[in-house]
Amino acid sequence: MVPIAVVVNGVEETPKDWSEIESELVFKGEFQDGLYRINEFDRLWIVFGFHKSRGLRLKVRPRKAMDDTKVGIFASRGTQRPNRLGLTLVHLVEAKRGVLVVRGLDAFDGSPVFDVKPLDLDYDR
Repeated sequence: MVPIAVVVNGVEETPKDWSEIESELVFKGEFQDGLYRINEFDRLWIVFGFHKSRGLRLKVRPRKAMDDTKVGIFASRGTQRPNRLGLTLVHLVEAKRGVLVVRGLDAFDGSPVFDVKPLDLDYDR
């Protein structure tokens, strides 16, 4: 996979709440034309890499678990996945030349972005 953009948000450690974090997705020049008319959407799916995650865990403790109960990695939102891919639905704040400003992306500064897709309720129900 080839990164198409990089996350710029200054976030180096996990915040208490990702929902209000604004991030810029800065697109490489050769992919900028792919943003044509993206401002017609207010929600976007972002596929990105957990570039700080190391290792693989097939069983994890969910973040909100009240005890030591574990679940399989595919039954969680954990980052120590086989392919280190994240998927988040974000709010589009602004689209400008080669940059998307989004809110709610749970990715650290410097994370690679692999794909962007608009939320389409005909497909995403």
